[in-house]
Amino acid sequence: MNKIILKAQNREELDRMIKRTMTLNEDEYVKVDVLKEPKKMLFFSIKGIYEIEIIKKSDISEKKEEIKKTVTEKETKNRNFEKKYEKSKENNRNDKKYDSNKNNNIRTERKNENIKNVRSEKIFRKDNQNKKIQNTQPTQTEIQSTVNTTDSNYDRIRSFMKEFIVNSKLDLTIVKIEKKEERYVVNVDGKDIRYLIGEKGSTLNSVEYLLSSIKQFKNIKIVIDSNNYKEKREESLRDLARKKGKKVLTTGKNIKLNPMSARERKIIHEEISFIKGLRTESVGEEPKRYLIIMRTKD
Repeated sequence: MNKIILKAQNREELDRMIKRTMTLNEDEYVKVDVLKEPKKMLFFSIKGIYEIEIIKKSDISEKKEEIKKTVTEKETKNRNFEKKYEKSKENNRNDKKYDSNKNNNIRTERKNENIKNVRSEKIFRKDNQNKKIQNTQPTQTEIQSTVNTTDSNYDRIRSFMKEFIVNSKLDLTIVKIEKKEERYVVNVDGKDIRYLIGEKGSTLNSVEYLLSSIKQFKNIKIVIDSNNYKEKREESLRDLARKKGKKVLTTGKNIKLNPMSARERKIIHEEISFIKGLRTESVGEEPKRYLIIMRTKD
């Protein structure tokens, strides 16, 4: 039977799927290979990927016999090889003759070559020492990274993010933490970055909201970003605001937008304020607070 691929949250769910989809004979059993382990995180979970194959017990017996036969053949080849090797060693001992003059010349050549190598190695080490001295000079990037080391918020944010990444079991790395105006921007990257971003940045917003609710971070603004995603998201939101605003002006009907973070609502507010005859209103409670775009009352 051909192998099939199934996705499940855990092994129990996988067993139920196998029972529903497969019927086994008495001489058959199911072989399961885990291609990817399932993951559980704070806000979502990722299904595991499993390879399923039905195997006959008779096939296993045949394979065992084939393995035994292969092992026996290899052992025979090894014994024959050992015999040939011992015989060639014995012949070499009998046939070996040394030319003393030739050996002396070889030794002299090697000695001269070693002297040259020692000299070149000394020169190489000296050059490396000079390079190391040059490399110890701090670069502009290193100087920038050492700025504001007295700010304890950097260490607290880094410590929280490291703990979050470990607990989420995601393959992520903190690239850098920098302060821009009144905000701390945490740049993160890695193989699982798409899971941290989520649909339209929803998971990023959830993590930011979680940070803002923690006592030690209540008085500071923290933004989590990756590969300028927030900048691209801002452009997308401004474009959305213009399109929806135009529709409200055309139809005269209010438009309700999906729940957004405070930062994203501010972008929409700002963009709509540039359009004459429109205004926005925030409705609901965090984290499900949303915007309504409507016409101004003349």
